[in-house]
Amino acid sequence: MKIIKTLLLLVLIQLINTHTLCANEIIDRYRYNLDDAISYSIETILPNKSKYISVSKLIEIKDGQEIWNVTNSPSADKRIYDRLTGSWIASFKDGNEVARAIPHNGGLKFPLKKGDKWTQSWTFTAAGGLVSGKSEANFKVKTDTIKANNKKYKTLKVEMKNPLWNSEKDRNWKKEVRWIEISTGRVIKVHFKNIGFKMEYIATLLE
Repeated sequence: MKIIKTLLLLVLIQLINTHTLCANEIIDRYRYNLDDAISYSIETILPNKSKYISVSKLIEIKDGQEIWNVTNSPSADKRIYDRLTGSWIASFKDGNEVARAIPHNGGLKFPLKKGDKWTQSWTFTAAGGLVSGKSEANFKVKTDTIKANNKKYKTLKVEMKNPLWNSEKDRNWKKEVRWIEISTGRVIKVHFKNIGFKMEYIATLLE
């Protein structure tokens, strides 16, 4: 009888541990399909304060990349993202490339769980190649509950730390935080700040 009770207790502990892990882990990002459209409420702080809604539509999936048409955004009318991670690859405006990360920028990887820490690097180019260099940053993950769309979201908060530009401290890149919903893998909120580009905004997914 004691052996049975011990076994049941061990099973219960295992179930609790499994539930806790699942509650703090995202196995994969949310995969959008062709013609899906998503809307974000954008609040800009730099270069000036404003609020608007930007809509993106997935028009093509090719070679592991997602091509999105973007409407009502001053910075881009087309963006490309990595299909596997959702990481940003490039932005275009009026047919011209605005900026690009090679192979893509950092801060997203899956599976993703509370306590994860990693370092990521990529090549960044902008202004037709006039700006080019190596970006590197550390990323760490913790759980966070945020409020948006008049409801609460349980998320994993991915925060950028210690950014470098060409191996030296990047004094312009001040903030990049993503809040990813644990139950769906959707990016609910982004806060980005780079004073070198005079850009700071908070983007919140609309439902």
